[in-house]
Amino acid sequence: MLQLPLNILLNDSATFDNFVIGDNLQLVKRLTDLNSSTTDFIYVWGTCDSGKTHLAQAICQSFTQQELVAAYLPLDNNELSPDIFQGMSFLDLVCLDNIESVIGQKLWEVAIFNLYNELKADNKQLLIFAQEPPIGLTIKLADLQSRLTAMEVYKLEALDEQHKIELFESRAANRGMQISPDVIQFILTRYSRSVSDLVAILDKLDQSSIILQRKITIPLVKQIFDKT
Repeated sequence: MLQLPLNILLNDSATFDNFVIGDNLQLVKRLTDLNSSTTDFIYVWGTCDSGKTHLAQAICQSFTQQELVAAYLPLDNNELSPDIFQGMSFLDLVCLDNIESVIGQKLWEVAIFNLYNELKADNKQLLIFAQEPPIGLTIKLADLQSRLTAMEVYKLEALDEQHKIELFESRAANRGMQISPDVIQFILTRYSRSVSDLVAILDKLDQSSIILQRKITIPLVKQIFDKT
């Protein structure tokens, strides 16, 4: 991955292998097939809890493993400015996350428009991840609106309850944690079901079980979370 002069690092655990596909088989297959032999401009949208950032980082790590050069840019990072795109057309892939964070700002819209054109001219690839489809963004620059709507657009479907259970189980297994189905069901029934919250719960359980030297049980879950 291109090393930028910013505190932007990929999460090593964000890979295709541990992404729970759910109802997104076509999209994940499309992304895993990407390589440097084609020019792909793909726009992926979904709720903030649909796993967009995981996929965005997974494709960048996949390119790095193929010895290709990719840049992951979360546009909700306040350290970024529109001139970050200058000279990026040499990259094999540019991945923009949370594009809605800068839409409506003239300098950003012009910079994204120029980046699009430069990558297209050099036969490189652009992936954009957002919470809204292109037609749902309040874009002021008409030319940028037309470019984004011309991209290959996919909706990333959020996980249903069964897929959230699979996510919880797979993340726990990756950490070497033993959590029974009853405990997982208790967590899903009693606490937040958002994916980000479930991952945070898993983090807290992992830390607490190590500190307290206790197995992860329903009483332990209650002890940790019912007092907060």
